[in-house]
Amino acid sequence: MGLLLPIRSLSSDRSAYPGGIHKGHLLGLPGIEPRLAPENIRWNTTIFGVLGSMVIWQAQAKPLLNIPLPTIRAEVAVNASEGKTATPGLSCPVPTISQNTTQATVADPERTVLHDDAPPADTEVTTEAKSDPVVDQSWLQNDDNQESISGTTWKAMTFTPGGNHTIRVVRLALYGSSVGAITVSIRATSGGLPTGADLASGTLDGGQLSSSYDGRVFDISLGAGTALTAGTVYSIVVRAASGTLYWRSSAAGYVGGQKCSSANSGSAWTADSTRDLLFEEFGANSVDVPATPNPTAVGDGLYIGNSSSFDYVNVWVNQAGVGTYTITWKYYNGVSWLPLTLSSDGDKTNSWKRPGRATIHFVRPGDWATTAILAYTLYWVKAEVTAYTSQTTQPILGRVWIGAY
Repeated sequence: MGLLLPIRSLSSDRSAYPGGIHKGHLLGLPGIEPRLAPENIRWNTTIFGVLGSMVIWQAQAKPLLNIPLPTIRAEVAVNASEGKTATPGLSCPVPTISQNTTQATVADPERTVLHDDAPPADTEVTTEAKSDPVVDQSWLQNDDNQESISGTTWKAMTFTPGGNHTIRVVRLALYGSSVGAITVSIRATSGGLPTGADLASGTLDGGQLSSSYDGRVFDISLGAGTALTAGTVYSIVVRAASGTLYWRSSAAGYVGGQKCSSANSGSAWTADSTRDLLFEEFGANSVDVPATPNPTAVGDGLYIGNSSSFDYVNVWVNQAGVGTYTITWKYYNGVSWLPLTLSSDGDKTNSWKRPGRATIHFVRPGDWATTAILAYTLYWVKAEVTAYTSQTTQPILGRVWIGAY
């Protein structure tokens, strides 16, 4: 169904569709596809009563530096007596930087395997690495405005979990310019208002935001998170260290909570039952893939493999590792495992020690060879523990992606 519509929702009884070509069905719009799945519909879009939950991750195109080759040419001068002389001339064109027009492709790795050196063992975790966290509560629809957050002005959205779970990630619709560090936390409520200290918290770099709303949402890791009880009201509290942050909102529609505002950094709150703030919170399977065994040692790590070679690995660090250890990214050259050359635009020093999204770009090796891990012959990279003193908190990853330019 190829529609490009300036409206956010379609319904089977709507008659005022915009002009254009609609490749419909003899039975009318309801007959086009009666089994629409939320994960196949863009988030915040409702088609025939089905609210979409799909978020499209866009890979960032790498800038290209174009340095033309200098050339030497003969410059011919003609004098009055028709004599001609040739003088060599060196031409040096100006280098240019342009954006790569080829968008990077992003896909799931074919296999993800955890390696433990003591005793030597490989455990496949591919299913977990490809699975998205399960959403417990969500309100990502009907946005028509935004709420500002700055200085002592904080905003919160209350919500009611449908099942017992540990919340480790929240998804928010945010934008703003010159925004500093954004802190997102979970708090208990009293009388429908946030109360007490943070139960769990995470941060987002405000520099990632667009200055105007472009439909993007941001996943904020809450580290180890906190256990939530079904039927109990909690709050998502958001504040910004600097600048003005905007959180998209809608008319009231979410039955499990409401918008709350504080003008004094969370000391006192007021509720607004007429508005809701856009959010999504993740329940079961929010923590999937251990990046290292527990306990870990030198030689342990995570294999990521694919049938064709690739240029970078994307991961979501749900629980940051804590300890004194080093991760080195390696590849197999047909004889041994060697360190990859990491690109300057990659995350060279993370070692799973910072929460949130991490991208590891590397120079694709010319001698990269396939090898068999658990009988799967693929192009593998390994995030290997190459130095180890201690690890008090095991790093845990969410979904794993790979990309190729």
